[in-house]
Amino acid sequence: MFKNLLIIVLTLIFITTACGDPVVELEDEYEPKIAVSAYIYPEKRVENIRVMRNFQLSGDIDSSSIILTPFSNNVNISINDVPLNFDLKTFSYYTDNLQIDYNKEYTIKISAVVDGKQLYTESKTVTPQKGFKVTAKDLGEIKYREVSPTINFTVSPGTGFYAFSINALEAGVNNFIFDNPYEPNVKPEDLEDRLNFYKFQMNMVLNLNLAANDIYEYEISGLDTWFYGNYEVVVYAGNKNMEDFVLTAGNVQEFDGNFHEPRMYFEGDGIGVFAGAIADTVKFKLVK
Repeated sequence: MFKNLLIIVLTLIFITTACGDPVVELEDEYEPKIAVSAYIYPEKRVENIRVMRNFQLSGDIDSSSIILTPFSNNVNISINDVPLNFDLKTFSYYTDNLQIDYNKEYTIKISAVVDGKQLYTESKTVTPQKGFKVTAKDLGEIKYREVSPTINFTVSPGTGFYAFSINALEAGVNNFIFDNPYEPNVKPEDLEDRLNFYKFQMNMVLNLNLAANDIYEYEISGLDTWFYGNYEVVVYAGNKNMEDFVLTAGNVQEFDGNFHEPRMYFEGDGIGVFAGAIADTVKFKLVK
């Protein structure tokens, strides 16, 4: 949600509802927006900054125009006034001229032309303090259901949000754990259609409040490991921007039926996320 972090699909719609009424009434007026998915990491290269657009719900979606480019949309993008370049291979923006530091404020500024309209947006984020680090990057071989894969890490002061992206690297029908105790009736023909549902897992820890040198133990459950073989887990210490977006973008309906917009810290014509995080990677192999 993760090595490039959570490439989150930004299909965000402005909606209104009556109080407590889950029936959605879509607004007729469409406003073009710059949709942003941008994460920066201390001591890492600035890359995979994705700039997209929204679409009118009642209209046709042209998949070739989802990505905003300097060529078709006159995109200008910078972070702390350092211009970003467009990568034709990944259709994302990057720069090698900016060093991301810990506990520092960064501002992203983006201008683009969408549907013939000149748009502009900007957002600020502060990267986490130094401190987060996993204590062991290779957990070795782990027998299924005998021992839970456990990730130990130190925290970053002031950061209470930690996300885990769990990826089964060799996921397939041949190494799926069909005799698992959680869904023992999965059929091979059904698995092929839902392979990514089992392959990619995401979890998180909220409101973690430990001293800087304390070690937190996170156990990966069987609900996050559906295959024998090698796994890669990317662990993120995320700042407030990341936490709020992850917690609110996936479910925009309240318990009482009312809807809300995801928490997004953009001024002007922008939607999406600009956030800072520290990332570390752990691997292990699940065996019978």
